[in-house]
Amino acid sequence: MRPQLLRCGAMDELAFRQVHLDFHTSGEIPAVGADFDTGEFVAVLREARVNSITCFAKCHHGYSYYPTEVGERHPSLTRDLLGEQVAACHRAGIRVPAYMSVVWDEHAADKHPEWLQVDRDGKQVGRPPLGDRGWRWLCMNTGYADYVAAQTEEVLRRYPVDGIFFDIVMQTQPGCVCAACRQMLAKRGADIGDDAALREQTLEIAREFMHRMTRLVHSVRPQASVFYNSRLRVSADAHRGVRPEMPYYTHVEIESLPTGGWGYNHFPLYSRYFQTVGKDLMGMTARFHKSWADFGGLKNRAALEYECFSMLAGGAKCSVGDQLHPRGRLERPAYDRIGEVFRSVEAKEPWCHETETLAEIGVLLAQGQPGAAPSAGGLTGAGQANDARDTDEGIMRVLLESKRAFQFLDIESEFMDYRLVILPDSTHLGPALALKLRDYLSQGGKVLCIGESGLDPAGSGFALRELGLRSVGPSPWSTAYFRVDPGGPLASGVEAMDHVVYERGWTVTAEPGTEVLAHVVRPYFNRDHAHFSSHAQTPPAVGPGDALPADAAPAVTRHGNTAYIAFPLGRAYRRSGNRVYRTLLSNVIDLLLPERLIETDAPTSAQVTLLRQPRAGGRLVAHLLHYVAERRTPQIDLIEDVTPLHDVALRVRTDFQPMRVYEAPSGTPLAFEWGGGAVRLTIPRVEGHAMVVFEP
Repeated sequence: MRPQLLRCGAMDELAFRQVHLDFHTSGEIPAVGADFDTGEFVAVLREARVNSITCFAKCHHGYSYYPTEVGERHPSLTRDLLGEQVAACHRAGIRVPAYMSVVWDEHAADKHPEWLQVDRDGKQVGRPPLGDRGWRWLCMNTGYADYVAAQTEEVLRRYPVDGIFFDIVMQTQPGCVCAACRQMLAKRGADIGDDAALREQTLEIAREFMHRMTRLVHSVRPQASVFYNSRLRVSADAHRGVRPEMPYYTHVEIESLPTGGWGYNHFPLYSRYFQTVGKDLMGMTARFHKSWADFGGLKNRAALEYECFSMLAGGAKCSVGDQLHPRGRLERPAYDRIGEVFRSVEAKEPWCHETETLAEIGVLLAQGQPGAAPSAGGLTGAGQANDARDTDEGIMRVLLESKRAFQFLDIESEFMDYRLVILPDSTHLGPALALKLRDYLSQGGKVLCIGESGLDPAGSGFALRELGLRSVGPSPWSTAYFRVDPGGPLASGVEAMDHVVYERGWTVTAEPGTEVLAHVVRPYFNRDHAHFSSHAQTPPAVGPGDALPADAAPAVTRHGNTAYIAFPLGRAYRRSGNRVYRTLLSNVIDLLLPERLIETDAPTSAQVTLLRQPRAGGRLVAHLLHYVAERRTPQIDLIEDVTPLHDVALRVRTDFQPMRVYEAPSGTPLAFEWGGGAVRLTIPRVEGHAMVVFEP
């Protein structure tokens, strides 16, 4: 296993304690910035231990917050707000990137309707004429790109900003068909009815804009940070994903407001992919109770702790969003809350600088599978996309809850960095990917295929012959059951009964030499309008404890360094949360990886990660998190309380005998045992977040 070191490009290491300061302010609001006071502004930031703040150059309304000669200054602003913020913060040693809204610009939309993005129905993209939510979209393939470039250069030459945060860098899908985009399509020999050509052109437009802006920023300020928001996506397809765009970024900021629509599954999934791209990493939440511009809303302290500490545990820095009141004064209670958490972050920073996140399991993303065939259920389009997202989140929940060290991968990731590669639910293998996996297996790697994974692109047979299986096709049963041998290697924690799986599986037969570890149990019949029994799924066609028929299909198999599960357990676990799916999958992983990198008796609600600090002598730092989100409202999950854990056993596999083991930042020593290449210890108390340091 070769862990990925998180490093930035031309810039210095990111600050750990950032505020992202929104300031989208209507032109109808008077006296903008009238109460701004540089001394008070900086004093509030310093008290909250903020050492970086993104300040506004231009907002979604299209207004600039400095005396611009290119754009339009906010009509009620009479001062150089950006310039005063930059100067005051720099005097206090606070870093200041500048914010630049790109595709959303209401002022430019009014002045230049020819720059608007147009969908294939001929409608302008974004907020309709009578809409009161959302924004109109400008096209980056028009003269608007020149306008944004001129604004960016103006900011860079006037102010010593530390970077540029470009927000809303996106085109409508499959593509814009404004006059400029239709002309570009014609030059490509395509038309607006060609979805593939539109998507390819959309990528080209966005990437050309990013290439241009990064070159511009670094031509004026070579050490400045550059980030493009709204571009981050997880995708197995390396071409259509973000991997080709990474040269334009100096770092990655993962915008992830759990109560704002992102949810608590978003950051752990995205961070475990972006840990692998070789850029410095920052998470971004906000102080709001809900989402952006939630004036008067304040996040619970426990929630902000969890969101920031999970960033540290994922090898990332912390950014907390806020929105400045139009009159220019920060809300002290909000910064009291931020400061409560940032003081703890500051104390923990020495053990979080320049980390490698260690992982022994790589999960190939289901989202963005190139050339994916329709699923067993025949879903396409949005249905397939939802299936893939549920698959990724379901597998992630299983691995988080069973305390595995894992990352998400695309098809160009280096598989040899991991002891086990999991292909979840629907990963069909073209020749190149099948060859890559065979090479990985030949060098001692382990592979677990789930559901349709391992099949060829047509779904007609297994492209990975090392599985030792023959494909029959989609299961004839919409809802079936699995049975594990009570005395077999998968029995631990699995009750001796037939367990329902609510998602349709795949039917296979085992070739000679393939070990069958669990079987499919068929129902009497599929439930439909003419055939049904009782209230829900049809019961198993064999009684409890009765022998299965000789032709019962395999549900779980093992062959050499591979294993296979016939049901899409990632999607199934995300949709139903049935505990036995997690147990079965975890037991199969244990067969392939009998020695875990991390083991603990902490409850499933706890999370554990392991990071290394190469420049600190290679010491290891284990992070344990225990915060429980509750669905107290119909739409959002909330964290309010911290439930401590006591006497948590922890075992970590290491390649050295520690000189000492202690808790950070307190330095409290922990008694430990070392032997067999692993350290064993007990953590007396985990109060939300604990860091255990293993010094070589």
